[in-house]
Amino acid sequence: MRILALISLLLLAGCGFKPLYEAGGSSKQMQAELASIDVAPIADRVGQIMRNRLLDRLNASAGQKYRLSVVLTQSTEAYGVRPDTATTQEQLTLLAFVKLTSLKDDTVLFEEEMRARTSYDLVLSDFATLTQREDSARRLVLELAERIHRRLALQFSQN
Repeated sequence: MRILALISLLLLAGCGFKPLYEAGGSSKQMQAELASIDVAPIADRVGQIMRNRLLDRLNASAGQKYRLSVVLTQSTEAYGVRPDTATTQEQLTLLAFVKLTSLKDDTVLFEEEMRARTSYDLVLSDFATLTQREDSARRLVLELAERIHRRLALQFSQN
């Protein structure tokens, strides 16, 4: 078993694999590149939450070289139908259309569509259902913001 583990580690080292957040991957140069991203305003309350999380994660500073644009769309789908045709659950889907452009020459460095889903129970209280929907949307945008941050780090580690 130890020999197999040693062989797999040697093969992994030989293929050029390196973790994104290893010492070279989270270098000051990458941090400077991430800090030079201007996050454009995102519409709606969930957009504000996402933008604030991205600004915190990117540690944005003056001297931007890139612009990150995110457009969020939100949809719900009812399912879990009871015999009396009342729905018991909803699925919330958030789509984020992400685009990173260079401010120097307006070239698009990458465009991507990211999707996140969750579901929640519909209860008799409208307030409780609304609270669950808002909390679910907040958790989804925080998850998408983390994925966007990882994607940006991957973009700069490849260049």
